[in-house]
Amino acid sequence: MPKLIPMPRFSRLCGLIIYCSLFASCSTQARIPTVSDDSIERLVKNEAEEIVAVSEDNNRVSPYKIFLSDFPRKDILGMSMGNGRIYISYELAKLASVNSYNLWLLRQTLAHEIAHETAGHAKQDGSSWFNRGELGGGVTSVDVGLPWNVKLRNYSIDKELEADSKGLGYWKKLGWDCRIWVRILKNFERQNYTGDVFHPTDRRLQQAERSCPV
Repeated sequence: MPKLIPMPRFSRLCGLIIYCSLFASCSTQARIPTVSDDSIERLVKNEAEEIVAVSEDNNRVSPYKIFLSDFPRKDILGMSMGNGRIYISYELAKLASVNSYNLWLLRQTLAHEIAHETAGHAKQDGSSWFNRGELGGGVTSVDVGLPWNVKLRNYSIDKELEADSKGLGYWKKLGWDCRIWVRILKNFERQNYTGDVFHPTDRRLQQAERSCPV
């Protein structure tokens, strides 16, 4: 069992939809800054391919594009944007290359974001799959390095919990110890990280414990 080292900066998994609030084209405006690092990119790509191989997309690994990003908001772990585009925290990925706790945290992040993709969350229409309320706590364009005129819509709590559930299922198919997933969330609680309106730590932990009693 890997030793889970507290890393309080890493705590948020994101599914986001981008749209432009001005007339500028999204193709030119909505480009999250990326980082190039061949060795770290290979690590993340290899880990992602393992997960995709046991997912519903096991026959379409190639469409997945995994990018590294040095998010301005340092507690963001990863983001699913639809069409197989996933952004992973460069800082987390670097730490995963040298630290077992962060390797498992990277695996949790990838499983969660890949689950958003396999569930088709970015393609689902209507207002029921993302929160429009004034509850706050979501990720903004500035948080991920986007221009101010690009707006973000966070996936709903239900979609985030679904991504957790599917992601944990991928872990089980790979033979990875689901108790590590639970312990990561417990570690968040020990650090008094309660999450936000879209990623409540307590509900995520309760769901994980039901799926994987420790």
